[in-house]
Amino acid sequence: MKIEPKHLFIGAVVVAIIIILAAYKFGYEPFIEKADQLKSQNATLEARKTELNEKMANRTMYVEGIEISEKIIDSVLEKYGPGNTPEKTIMMVVDLCQTIGVTINNISFSNEEVFFQTGEKTEEKDNLRIMSTSVTNINVVGGYTQTKKFFDYINNYSERMTVNNFSSTYNREKGELATAVSLNLYSVQDKNHTYVAPVIEDIELGLTNIFRFENPEVSEEGEEGTENGEMVTE
Repeated sequence: MKIEPKHLFIGAVVVAIIIILAAYKFGYEPFIEKADQLKSQNATLEARKTELNEKMANRTMYVEGIEISEKIIDSVLEKYGPGNTPEKTIMMVVDLCQTIGVTINNISFSNEEVFFQTGEKTEEKDNLRIMSTSVTNINVVGGYTQTKKFFDYINNYSERMTVNNFSSTYNREKGELATAVSLNLYSVQDKNHTYVAPVIEDIELGLTNIFRFENPEVSEEGEEGTENGEMVTE
C-alpha cells in the first residue's frame, strides 16, 4: 500500500506535536513549578534576612532593653518572700502584736497554691512560680490608732501581702474597734528564692516529764512513782 506524501507530512506533524506536548508536560512544566517554588522560598528568605539584619542593627538597643526589664522584674520580686509556712506566719503575727500593742487570739491558714507561673520547669530552663496563701480569722481589738497601725504594718511589711477583706465593729462603751481581717500572703519559687525556716528562740517546746514527778524512787526508764499510793504531780 502506497502512502501519499501528504499523509506522511500530516503524520509527522502530529508526532511532532505529541512530542512537544510530552516534553512540555513531563520536562518543562515541572521545572517551571519548581522555579516558582524556589522563587517563593527566596522571597520568604529575603524578607527574613531583612528582618534579621534590622534586628542585628538594633542588637545593642534590644540587649539594653532586656537588661533593664530584668532589673525591673528583680526589683519587683525582691518584695516577695521565698515561702510562707504556719510557723513563719505565726512569728509575723506575734511581731505584729508586739509592735502595735494588740492581742490576736486565733488565726486560720490555707495551703500555698500556685497563683502564677511561667511555663514548665525543665533541665535547661528554670521557671517562675508565684504562690499565695490565705490567713483568715484574724480578730484585732483595739483603739482607732491601733487599727490604723495594724494596716500600716501590713502595708509596710517586708514581703508581699495584701488585705483580702476586713470588717470593723465599733464598741461605743469601750471606745474600741473590733476588726476581722483576711490576708493574702505571696511568695516566689525560683532559683533566687530559697526558703529558710525561721529561728525560734527562748521557746520551750516540751518537757522531759510532763508530770514533774517528785518521788525520788522514779526510775530513769519512766516507771511510775507513787507516794502513799498516789501519783505526785505539781
